[in-house]
Amino acid sequence: MPEVTLVFATILSSFMIILSFRVLDLRGSPVTKFLHKPNRIVDDETLQRSIRGHGNLVEYAPLFLILMFILELSGAPQTQLYFSGVAFTVGRLMHGIVFSFLNPNMFLRIGGMALTFVGFLGLIRTSIMLLL
Repeated sequence: MPEVTLVFATILSSFMIILSFRVLDLRGSPVTKFLHKPNRIVDDETLQRSIRGHGNLVEYAPLFLILMFILELSGAPQTQLYFSGVAFTVGRLMHGIVFSFLNPNMFLRIGGMALTFVGFLGLIRTSIMLLL
């Protein structure tokens, strides 16, 4: 059973639900209206940042998880998969949180993208090692 992939798919899917809920809330969903004052105003920049935070996770996570799954089925060492998974997941959390919940913060944004790439590069390195 591909347990490493399952762990990270579960974490990333849970975070995607949180980011989705944030976008729904900022769009004024009737499901979340009871959480706010009736006259709440959401500025467009906040909404757009939240949409990008969610969209960015949706863009990166599937390919990462597919590659991780294939590597796990191919017998890649679990420690390498966990290293890449932790780096990627922390990077996506940093990036998603800064876009969806905080004011612009270059450390979280750049750090999040750097860790995302470290995670991907770890899987790519593992792929190359298995192919050779």
